[in-house]
This record gives sequence, C-alpha cells and structure tokens, in this order.
Amino acid sequence: MTCRPAALPTTSGVDHVPTPPNHAVHVRAGDRSVARAVANDELRLRYQPIVRIQDRAVMAVEALVRWQHPTLGLLTPDRFFDAATRNGHMPLLDRWVLHRACRDMIAIRGALGCAAPVRVNVNISAPTLATDFTGLVTTALERTGLPARRLRLELCEGADLDTLTRAGPHLESLTRRGIGVALDDMGAGSTDLRYLSRLALHDIKIDKQFVAGMLSSQRDHAIVTLLTDLAHRLRLRVAAEGVETAEQLAALARIGVSYAQGYHLAPPLVLSDLTDTLGATGT
Repeated sequence: MTCRPAALPTTSGVDHVPTPPNHAVHVRAGDRSVARAVANDELRLRYQPIVRIQDRAVMAVEALVRWQHPTLGLLTPDRFFDAATRNGHMPLLDRWVLHRACRDMIAIRGALGCAAPVRVNVNISAPTLATDFTGLVTTALERTGLPARRLRLELCEGADLDTLTRAGPHLESLTRRGIGVALDDMGAGSTDLRYLSRLALHDIKIDKQFVAGMLSSQRDHAIVTLLTDLAHRLRLRVAAEGVETAEQLAALARIGVSYAQGYHLAPPLVLSDLTDTLGATGT
C-alpha cells in the first residue's frame, strides 16, 4: 500500500473567524526582552497545517511562534515583534524558531513515518534577511539532522526590495542545497513585482485579506485569480492563507489554488496535538 501524508477529515475545521487577540497590552522596549525569553525557554511553537485542497493531505506545516510570558500570558507575535525588532533580537528569535522547528519535524517524522507532512515552513524576518543567514540555516539542519528538502523558508513580502535583492545570492545558495523558498503574504505589500524574477522561489502564499474578501468583492476575487495565474505561469506552487469557510475553500479550488491553510482546515496546534491528529487520520 502506498504511504502518503495524512489527510485531515472534512470536519476538521469550522466555519469560524477566530476572535482577534487582545491588543491592549504589548511588550515594550523596556519590558522583559525576547533575548531573555530565549534564555529562559519561554518561547513556544504552534504548527498550522498546509493542506492540499484536492484530497486534504497535510503536505506541510507552518511553524508559528508564541511567547509564554511570565506575567502577560501567551503572546502572539503582534504583541512582541515590534519590541524584538527595536531591540535587534529578530535574528536571535529566527534562529530559535528554525532550530526548534527542524527538531520537531524530526520528531513528527519519527512518530508518523511517511504519513508525516513533507516539510516545515519557517518564517525569516527582514532583519535576518539583511544578514548572511546561510550559516544560520545550514547549522540548524546539520545539528538536527533534518534533510534540506524538508525545510521551506517563508519570506515576508513586507521586506523592502533592496533587502530581498541582497538576500538573493544567499537564497540561491540554500536552494542549491535543496531548501525551498516561499513568498508569504503575496499582494499585501507595496514591493515591486520584480523580486519574482530576482529571487529563487518555489511557492507564493496569497495574503489572507484577499481570501477573506473574495466572495463579496469582485476586486479581491480578481486579485486571487491574478496571483494564481501568475504563479502557474512562473511554475510556482500557490497556497491561500486565512481560509475560514467551506465556501472560500471551494472558490479557491475553482480558481486553481492547490494548497490552503486556515481555521476552516485546522488551527495552529501544539506538537503533540498535531502528531495525534495526523496519526489518527493516517491510520
């Protein structure tokens, strides 16, 4: 029998837009720093499945960082990324996420075998992209033993064109080793489209704001269609973020989007819940 990545059941998600987090309290520059959070093992990862729409197979998971703050509770990135950027801690944060995600991917594959997701997606911030980050990535793979083909780096479109252009040679070096590269939040930023020809890309991810509006706005629907056609012409995989309803998922399939992630399919999960969910559906 052919072994393949586990598929999520059709009832795994709900037609639900999660309540936005409380933005009343943010970590300020003078508060406990991300550097201390790393040192004190206060960071946590959640994994959100990236699903092949055709059969709901979980082809990848995106690693999403959280901070278990000792006084503020569990913080999402919007609560502490600004402070981490001001303090120059984003490369340190990226390094922690990369190493932990690679290590966890090894654990998932050990538990599920070929029913595990094919790869893990890890976000790389603009401050890290402005450095020579090849050593950071290759060291994480070497120390954890994760094969290069199992890792996908996600680049935020919010990074300026100069930063992405300077990062190009480093990305090309990593892709030659077998590491994949995805452009996140496609369509959300104002960056010139020239980076699509300058960067070694494998995937684009359509920003969730267009997915949210595509059923009620002809313009949003047109943008999703345009980005999908562009990806196909460039021979790139295309995924949609923020899928919250069955109707959105069906519309994406009709347009030709092959992959999706969002709360309709599955929320971000702790490692044990991810393994249990995929183990149950893969048997």
